[in-house]
Amino acid sequence: MLVSLASPARGATIEVTPADSFAKIEAAKPGDEVIIDPGTYKFRVYLQAKATATQPIVIHAKDPANPPVWDLSASNVEAAPGSYTAGDRGRGCWQFSGAENIQIADIVITGCHNAGFNSAGVRYYEASKGIKLSNVVFRDNDNGLTGGSQDSEITVEFCEFDGNGNLNASTSSPSHNIYIYGGTFTLRYSYAHDPIQGQNFHIRAHDAVIEYNWFSRAKSYAGDLMTDDDNDGSTAETQNLTLRGNVIVQGNTQSNTSQIVAVYNDAGAANLTLNVKLLYNTFVGTTGGRAALVHLSNADATTMSAELDDNIIFGTSRPTLLEDTAHGKVAGQNNWIMTGADATGLSGSVAGTDPKFSNAAQSDFTLAPGSTAIGAALDSIAGLPDHEYYKDETVTREYRTRTTAKDIGAFESTTQGSGVGPGGGSAAGGTGGAGGTRVTSAPTGGVTTTGGGGGSVAATTGGGATSAGGAGGIVTSATSASGGLATRGGSSAETTAAGGSTGTTDTTGAADGKSGCGCRLAGGNRSPTSWVEMLALGAAVAAIFRRLELRRPS
Repeated sequence: MLVSLASPARGATIEVTPADSFAKIEAAKPGDEVIIDPGTYKFRVYLQAKATATQPIVIHAKDPANPPVWDLSASNVEAAPGSYTAGDRGRGCWQFSGAENIQIADIVITGCHNAGFNSAGVRYYEASKGIKLSNVVFRDNDNGLTGGSQDSEITVEFCEFDGNGNLNASTSSPSHNIYIYGGTFTLRYSYAHDPIQGQNFHIRAHDAVIEYNWFSRAKSYAGDLMTDDDNDGSTAETQNLTLRGNVIVQGNTQSNTSQIVAVYNDAGAANLTLNVKLLYNTFVGTTGGRAALVHLSNADATTMSAELDDNIIFGTSRPTLLEDTAHGKVAGQNNWIMTGADATGLSGSVAGTDPKFSNAAQSDFTLAPGSTAIGAALDSIAGLPDHEYYKDETVTREYRTRTTAKDIGAFESTTQGSGVGPGGGSAAGGTGGAGGTRVTSAPTGGVTTTGGGGGSVAATTGGGATSAGGAGGIVTSATSASGGLATRGGSSAETTAAGGSTGTTDTTGAADGKSGCGCRLAGGNRSPTSWVEMLALGAAVAAIFRRLELRRPS
């Protein structure tokens, strides 16, 4: 078979070893490919290059099966070697300031801590755009991923966020697995679990889509939507968060058992509207639980809405909690809820005591035959899922295509096949020539991460790399009168709308004066749309495919 593809302009190929410095990575220009050898790296990386969609900078492991490890645990991040010398140099191991169209794949980032307890594995800011992260493991950092200021944009896929957080961080400005300040944020096919202090996801983005992920055992509560850090209240703003096809497991670690996803205008910004939409998620609470899956904390009269369609809401008697009905609305259809649960605002609910998971004890939340959730979804709503997370907490960070959406929850009972992702792959057939090639490519146009491997199978495994960088210092406000913690990032300490006292400003590394965490424990204790499946055609053709894929625009 002869395949003819247009070839994008190519740059240089740069190979980096542990003996090299940050300079080789930071010197990459549009169209360049940076290949990272296995080993341990102990320097910071600071990227400002503005590549293009047709000539991205692609940075990836030489051998994804033996990924390079950025381990800065020997000292505080600010003391590690690096080109960036400003006061906020310790805020991230990899930092992206105004960078554009840079893709990162197949690395591990661990041990990133600073004197202010607010470092991160990756931090992006100053309108960084076109950033992609794929198959990056964030483990044991102050925060896993932070950033998003000045309308930045990032896509994160096939990543793991494991045990990020720092108990030395202030309880009024806690640390998280993921903390997004603003901009546009997409997270998919990822696994976030066991944060040390705060949430699995703390979102202030203008627009965020979180889909086909697995979240487990948050320390405070699973996640939230709060005021955009770039919102100064001078103009009207609407923030939107969509949660689609996710599995959320509450576990027994939450310190705040009253809520799972909180929505709160912690800055008291005027003219703000906060909207959340939950579609086809599976939530697994605790026996006798009362945690609100969605808590609209709008006692301050902020306009808010929550739409819940086709979700399994198991292990709680309270699907939603709305504080001010005059300024908020809950709506939704065809959710599976517990018998006797408060279904205010929800219609067409399927009630029961057991949704009949295949094996809940083994974290298998697919639907067993006879489940009342099978065939009970309303599949005429907008935004239907077309993928689903695969598989659990053992086989992680993969997806399968979901061809129908007739069942309630994150899993369709008729979905079959193996998972697609860094650790999996779908056989594409073919009996091609010697050597073969394993092509790794995101379904929405990501990065080819590796060649090699024998045989004749082309596995479409997770591509698309992204990176990040964030904004400096932390400003917090103190405990709110309503019993939760109220905090707010920005350039000065602020009193919460709920009547809390003024907090303190932590200026550690605050070069750009942003990134405080607003985590009020209320109520008590853009992504591409197409992808190409590559066929295994033989070693020569496959190698060409790999080169093209590495530079494919998103």
